Amino acid sequence: MFIADHIRTVLLVSGIFTLLPIVVFLLPTRGPRLLFGVDAPDGAGGLLTRHWSLLAPSLGALLIYAAWHPELRAPLMLAAGIEKAGLVGLIVADWKKPHTAGMRPIVIIDLVIVSAYAIYLFQLL
Repeated sequence: MFIADHIRTVLLVSGIFTLLPIVVFLLPTRGPRLLFGVDAPDGAGGLLTRHWSLLAPSLGALLIYAAWHPELRAPLMLAAGIEKAGLVGLIVADWKKPHTAGMRPIVIIDLVIVSAYAIYLFQLL
């Protein structure tokens, strides 16, 4: 019940964390280095990176919105949890490669968030 009692805070904190990739969208040449310690990709990779860096913060904004709209919590938490679990899987799959070194903290943070979401969602069943 701890998570359910503090779900608004969980959504606010996880939403703010999920907003961070907006830095990559706003600063496409420096953002990847600032957040992840990697150089910005060129061409299609750069375009897709900027798209992702707009999509993830959109979920973050919706999570923050859901803090005050209980009817939206479950579907938004499920969608964000799937996205976060997928990102964790991708980073773990490339764990030993140099490009994931700056992304490893995301694994811990997103695993905590996904776990909190799962506990909350299972309590709704």
